[in-house]
Amino acid sequence: MSLLLLGAAVALIMILGLVVDGGAKARALDHAGAIAAETARAAAATYRPGDVTINPAAADAAARDYLAAAGATGRVTVAGMTVTATATLTTRTVFLPLIGINEITVTGDGEAQAAYDPGGTP
Repeated sequence: MSLLLLGAAVALIMILGLVVDGGAKARALDHAGAIAAETARAAAATYRPGDVTINPAAADAAARDYLAAAGATGRVTVAGMTVTATATLTTRTVFLPLIGINEITVTGDGEAQAAYDPGGTP
């Protein structure tokens, strides 16, 4: 009987670990996607009226500042008026260290386009 209870307890801890750490990974994926989208938006916001394209150096600087403030790493790519961003986050696990997995790394992607209304204010 006690062997059965031990097996049930181990199975319960494994299921709890999957729920807790799986949920943490899902939240981290969502957060990484949001950071990537905002990084792309910040980089696209560097567009200045009259320029033919977004300045890649200015976009990269804005993206690096946003990523650093968000506690993430990543990169941006500028193609004309479109900025594509990737953000990478690392989150610590709660139950997975029992099997040697101390952290999970997730990546999110985002894209933004600079929009300029020639009749509007810059």
